Amino acid sequence: MTSEPQVANEPEVPSRVSILARLAPVLSYTIPMLGAALSAILLMGVLEAMRNAASAGIAAVAGGMAEADLAITIALYLGVFVGFIGIVVMVIRLFMSPTTASPSAWFFLITGCLSLTPLLLLWRAQSLLVQGISPGSGGLVEVAASIQLCLTMTLVTAAAFALILLVASLAPLPFTFRAKRGYAPILVLVLMEIVLIGMAVAFQFRISWLHQVKFAERL
Repeated sequence: MTSEPQVANEPEVPSRVSILARLAPVLSYTIPMLGAALSAILLMGVLEAMRNAASAGIAAVAGGMAEADLAITIALYLGVFVGFIGIVVMVIRLFMSPTTASPSAWFFLITGCLSLTPLLLLWRAQSLLVQGISPGSGGLVEVAASIQLCLTMTLVTAAAFALILLVASLAPLPFTFRAKRGYAPILVLVLMEIVLIGMAVAFQFRISWLHQVKFAERL
């Protein structure tokens, strides 16, 4: 009498990665990138106005920079709100038995890091502009090329990475991006949420400082 091999009753791993679990976090990363692109365009307008009006004062430049920063700041706060929804979705999925798999922590980490690139480029461009108009500096001529490069790269990376993230949120993912049941993806989402909040606060403080410079008419 032959005995049939016994197969362990292991839970079946879903073959598809949930689109909903990907979409909310990806939107929370994409919205700030689009805000950074809009701020970059507005900042290019400030630079163009400075070139057309050679006598533009510090107050006018600071006011233009503050207005340009509104787009990225609002986008960051909106991204934080959508990111919170993504965390709630992942927590709910943790205590359910969904028919689709959750994305892995690596998926959220990679997409989140990509989304930070346009924001950091925009921050660098603004810092160089502040440096260029500061008393005792070499003037805007020395940093104009670097500012233009940073702003251009902000637009390019925002457009490219937004498209990549959109495809990543809707297209089928390879097995390596499917998470086993655990807390790692949620921890990465929380970490990225903290980073977005930190960026929002940083840009908010910069706006407040620029308004102070505008009214004081000096750095």
